[in-house]
Amino acid sequence: MFRALIYLGLGWVLAAAVPALAAVFGLTVMLPSTSTILLVHLAFTGPRDSQGFGLTIAMALGYLEDLHQGAPSGTLTLSHAVMFVGLHHVSRRIALPGLVSRMVASAVALVVLDAVTWGVLWGLAEAFELHRGALNLAFADVGWHALATALATYPVWFALDIASSWFGLRPLSTDPRLDRGR
Repeated sequence: MFRALIYLGLGWVLAAAVPALAAVFGLTVMLPSTSTILLVHLAFTGPRDSQGFGLTIAMALGYLEDLHQGAPSGTLTLSHAVMFVGLHHVSRRIALPGLVSRMVASAVALVVLDAVTWGVLWGLAEAFELHRGALNLAFADVGWHALATALATYPVWFALDIASSWFGLRPLSTDPRLDRGR
């Protein structure tokens, strides 16, 4: 229960604070997807046998992103859910032992998230009255979005570990071989 509150609470705070700080300081750079980092952390350090728990968190964070970004309702919810299912299966095969591997995993997860979001919006462009050319131009910036997300990985990961320790939750190992039986 506390683990879910940590992910949702921190996700909500970051989804609101990052764009707010960018507006206050006049930043015009690509902002990181902190919810992607949260889901990478959950997939690789959370309970291995509870895909449903992680999927619930992914859908809730996606819904928060839908609300904050003004996306058509359900678009980012679906994208976050699809990304988490992929992350969950990958986390059963590989480990993220260091900062560089966590940054790469966050960047790759972000590319998957943006690709799924682009696919949903492109497929429903006529229903949403969107121009497909504009979607294609926006998707061209996915590299910058991935870089911003990779650079924000360490602070978000560290904040999650600190919040977990406040609630007395021990972060699970990033090596799936050590977590068997949990």
